[in-house]
Amino acid sequence: MTNIEETRKLQYKIMQDMAAGALIPMMRIGDELNLFKNLFRLGPCTSDKFSAQVKMDQRYIREWLLSLAAAGYINYDKKSQEFFLSEEQFAVLGDENSISLMIGGFENLVGAIHNIDNIKDNFKDGKGTGWGNLHPCCLSGSARFFKPSYSIFLIKKWIPSLDGADEILSKGATFADIGCGHGYSTSLIAEKYSNSRVIGIDPHEPSITEAKKNNTNLKNLEFRVNNAKNYEGKYDIIAFFDCLHDMGDPIGAIQYAKTKLNANGIIMLVEPTADDLPENNFNLIGQMYYSFSTIACIPASKSQEVGLALGAQAGPKKLFSILNQAGFKNTKVTYKTASNMVIQGRLLNN
Repeated sequence: MTNIEETRKLQYKIMQDMAAGALIPMMRIGDELNLFKNLFRLGPCTSDKFSAQVKMDQRYIREWLLSLAAAGYINYDKKSQEFFLSEEQFAVLGDENSISLMIGGFENLVGAIHNIDNIKDNFKDGKGTGWGNLHPCCLSGSARFFKPSYSIFLIKKWIPSLDGADEILSKGATFADIGCGHGYSTSLIAEKYSNSRVIGIDPHEPSITEAKKNNTNLKNLEFRVNNAKNYEGKYDIIAFFDCLHDMGDPIGAIQYAKTKLNANGIIMLVEPTADDLPENNFNLIGQMYYSFSTIACIPASKSQEVGLALGAQAGPKKLFSILNQAGFKNTKVTYKTASNMVIQGRLLNN
């Protein structure tokens, strides 16, 4: 017999998630039409004043403002009937240079929704959909989504957590960023370590074009169109930032990287934080990453040779196993946050 109390609890949870999902188009409209930036710039405004200032229809603007005020994403003064963004809200929703920016996650979700028909076919035929064939919002959204965490942790925490990496790069070394996408992580490394030569590598030519466009002033930075098993050069550190689980043949990618490492070289993996037991990932982060993985990561991997389909919640045990099979027995987690973990691999003789 159905437990009424349990049914109601589930219904309430679904209602909460539906309300959150309803904000996806609201956030994209605010982002693409620069409404968050303009509201913050103008300060407290009635819907009439705001619509006049941005030269858009008042009725649509008012409903948009009310939806986000109801969510607590923007503020509303009931006495003056004015809407406004606090400094903190703007940092999260509209400031492109903020280390707190989260709007890219909604951009990614828009891309995921556009991909549904393709992914439904993948469910039936077991094939995949490459990153280049996903909706463009998946690529640009992912780049923006990861940018803040890279800005916070990459230079200050992740690189220093690797054995001697900060010292090596400060003196001058070669660094390869495999699967660099739009090059945010690559440029941060190049900016910090001007004595080192930094190469961003990605098979998706439009992403490399975007990376080059965004990074024109760094003389020690270069971007190349290559995949994880055909790039050239020798490197002291080879990094895979949030991309190894998207690869069809992650073991082959690490084996190839081994041939491109200098003596005492380091493999650096940054992957979503996950436990080895799936049930221990049944939380907010797990819900998000399992969902992203279903719509983008698994299809991307299955579109390539081997198609191992690690998924975005692989866990350290599987990742260690991949490093081990490729010849890296000296492996460890060097840093961990709620959303990311850093794994180091060294060669047997190190």
